[in-house]
Amino acid sequence: MATLVQHCRLLVICTALLAKAASGQDSQVLCDFEEPAQLRLWEVNSGTPQLVSENPLQGRQSLQIAFDPKAQYHGAYLSSFRLPKDWSAYDALVVDVLNPTADPIDATLLVADREWEQSGRSYWNRHNSGRSFPPGRTEWIIPIRGLYRGEAGSRNNDIPRNIDPDSIVRVDFGFGGRGKTGRVVIDHLRLVKTAPAENVHAFDFGPNDQAETLGWTSVAPETRYDPERGYGWGPQGGTPWPGSARDTTFGGSLLQDFCEGGGYRFRVDVPAGIYRATVWFENSGYWGGEQASHGERKILHGRAVAWSETRPDGPAHALYRFENIEPIGVDLWDTYMADEVARPAIFDLEVANDGLQLAFQADAPWGCKIAAMAVYRVGDAEAARWLQVQLQKIADEFRGRALCLDPPAEDFTPDPAWKAAGLAAWPVDIEDDVAPHTIPAPRVSEDRSHLTAGLAAPQELKLSRLALRGEFEPFCLAIRPLRDAGECSLQLEPFQGPGSVAANTSVVWYNTSRDFGKVAYRIRPHTLREQSTVDLREGVTREIVVTALVPREAAAGVYRGALRIVNQAGKSLLHVPLELAVSSAVLNRETDFLMGYFGLTPPNLVPADQRDRILDETLQMLRSHGMNAVSGGPALRLTGWKEGRPEIDFHQVDRFVERLKANGLGRAVNGYGGLRFAGLHDGYTKGQTGRKVEQQSGLAYPEALRRAWQAVDAHARQAGWPLIYYAMCDETRVRQVAEEELEFMNWMAEVSRAFPNTVRTSGSYSVSFHRRPDNLDDMLTWHQRFFEALDVSSLNGHDPTVMAEAEKLGKEIHIYNQGRTRYSFGLYQWSEYRKGVLARWQWHLNILHGYQFFDLDGREPDTAMICYGRERIYPTIVIVHGVLALVMPAGTPRQRADDRHVEQGHFACQNLPPKDLQNSWVCRAGDWS
Repeated sequence: MATLVQHCRLLVICTALLAKAASGQDSQVLCDFEEPAQLRLWEVNSGTPQLVSENPLQGRQSLQIAFDPKAQYHGAYLSSFRLPKDWSAYDALVVDVLNPTADPIDATLLVADREWEQSGRSYWNRHNSGRSFPPGRTEWIIPIRGLYRGEAGSRNNDIPRNIDPDSIVRVDFGFGGRGKTGRVVIDHLRLVKTAPAENVHAFDFGPNDQAETLGWTSVAPETRYDPERGYGWGPQGGTPWPGSARDTTFGGSLLQDFCEGGGYRFRVDVPAGIYRATVWFENSGYWGGEQASHGERKILHGRAVAWSETRPDGPAHALYRFENIEPIGVDLWDTYMADEVARPAIFDLEVANDGLQLAFQADAPWGCKIAAMAVYRVGDAEAARWLQVQLQKIADEFRGRALCLDPPAEDFTPDPAWKAAGLAAWPVDIEDDVAPHTIPAPRVSEDRSHLTAGLAAPQELKLSRLALRGEFEPFCLAIRPLRDAGECSLQLEPFQGPGSVAANTSVVWYNTSRDFGKVAYRIRPHTLREQSTVDLREGVTREIVVTALVPREAAAGVYRGALRIVNQAGKSLLHVPLELAVSSAVLNRETDFLMGYFGLTPPNLVPADQRDRILDETLQMLRSHGMNAVSGGPALRLTGWKEGRPEIDFHQVDRFVERLKANGLGRAVNGYGGLRFAGLHDGYTKGQTGRKVEQQSGLAYPEALRRAWQAVDAHARQAGWPLIYYAMCDETRVRQVAEEELEFMNWMAEVSRAFPNTVRTSGSYSVSFHRRPDNLDDMLTWHQRFFEALDVSSLNGHDPTVMAEAEKLGKEIHIYNQGRTRYSFGLYQWSEYRKGVLARWQWHLNILHGYQFFDLDGREPDTAMICYGRERIYPTIVIVHGVLALVMPAGTPRQRADDRHVEQGHFACQNLPPKDLQNSWVCRAGDWS
């Protein structure tokens, strides 16, 4: 009976809410926690809920949830399947959130609709996003029409549209990460619709289903000028093409989406007068390659230029813009956004009786990605104030999301000798996460009565390293200035010993670092830059790296040198002895296990006249530091058919192969991210391009495919090309796509059987054989079929059942994206090799989203291993960590796994004295520098 009463109360609440929603009010409350019954609208899956009346966010009380540190995912998590379902009359869901703690808290959002419910309740068919909340109160605005399915970086793959706002069936909120303590307060969940400002024409440009900004009018590529509407593209010149709009998810709801307007006109009907226009361009892009690439762009009113800008670096602007800026002690909005990424074009213009007509021009594609535009009559103070409020909201929204998650530096008290020096210094490892707030780890005092700062006395500080011949060995030193020392010089006393060993000095530069789907960040080591000076600012820890370049012919023995830090007045602030023990062992990087990074060729943002030089430098860097294979390269190009024979342009690939061989990288090439067969098929399927091939060749597609690769095989064998692992899939998540890819895989299987020295089929995905489903909607079914069809499965998730299946079917296993630490490239990789894995690929050598030296923009975090400076390539600190080179004896992996001498080799390399290192089968590769 009690259960029936509860259900009746819920029915009354929901019926009342639905009635109010139907009335067309501007704001509709979904839940305000004023009545205890409203708490039963929610299922609280983790945390302890409590209605609190002390300092409520709205009304008489709010919902507080204390975090459960033992929860599996989130300290607080609540779900509702009982809220009103039709949100289509509104613009946004708004939630008041209070973070009463001193630290930011993470939050997640899940929204699902009836289509999700009826299509298997897949993760990829619901909306999943996240953000962080600063201490204090935040109004969380969730645009209803911007709710993509899946994740920001992989959206709408199965159901090709956003969440349907008229059929919402589930809403979840999660707060606090796993293991976190604290609490959160929420209140006043409401649907909001905001009318546009009456005296300002404010437009938010983006896709048709963009995240709408409250108070702004949405404009999509399809928004053609209509006199009744009073604004739109044209009427002369038409509208932008359907793919011209994108949602980058970065920059807040107003600036995160755009329409590419280059070559098009936009009209606004306004009375004659003088108007002020403010136009925001989106400059970062979503994918790499969509950065604003112009050298010049203009906005014209009629034939007159109303505004223009020139960027001397052109496409390379996004590479170099923040090259010499670090996010230390600065406001990110002021430093990166207001001055560049979100800087608007502001101009006044006189409008006649034919209205405001703006034409956008740029000298390169993606040069006029219009994010927003506001127009008001000059002298209208109310309109100016409204826009100023909007500008402040844009900045506040960014600052509220782009939170620094680093803790403040802890207090520590160095010894008097360090105080006198004006700095503290201590040894660190290249893998240590040294950040601006890092202080030395405390240690127990000699009498064990208290903790000290963990520093040796200045006169006792010494750095010692062990190196093999042919290795780069880093000496790493952390320095925390106790007062400003300014620009100091790094002076090396050369290594002296039984032979000659050169060395150089480098400084680790910082950058922002974020997770997927968020712009909350930490300041972390980014690039290692060879330089002879360092800026020592009070309270900012710096890492100095001295790299010993040990030649293969170096004499074994002990070498001694020193690093001296000298201020501008010529005073020596620190003198650090360096001791290098060089083993008689010689590092051998030749291995029959392939190692490489996804990505290779310089991005198109690199000036064209520098790309060949930079590619050569990249190959030399990869080879000299342990990599023996690459992934990527130029495309083969099918240019036509003549009497049933393909005509193919091999020129670019021939030049590429020559470069690989010249740099000792002439082994098999992974065709992921390059070495595609342009003009033969679409992506990983036959597609429209394949159908065109049938028409042009007059052949059935499988025969045309075979003849095209037959021509490649003949040329490749004559030119001495390496084997190509031809990529056939990339983490397929949708059944229909899997069906088309499998069809193409089976055709290519015939090709690889015919030409095994030229091409072998490969695909990137995850699979297991613990179970063998027969449900065609289960993606594991298709991944297991992929495994049967492909020559090589390049796997992320894998287990012993995979290796057993590979041995049974005679398949080759590669692995990818297994981590970027020394452990991952070392002990873990050695273990995988012993199980039968033959290659390893890691994401990503040079991927680039948005601005290169600003990690908060674009589709996802920048995980590149190298960065392109104006004068040189910078290795990132992650790649500087180094890898473990596997020096393997002959025989199959499984035969080698039985060799106990091999099995124990790694440990011998790490632990045996230098005189025994030459007996190791596995030796550590050179450190990156």
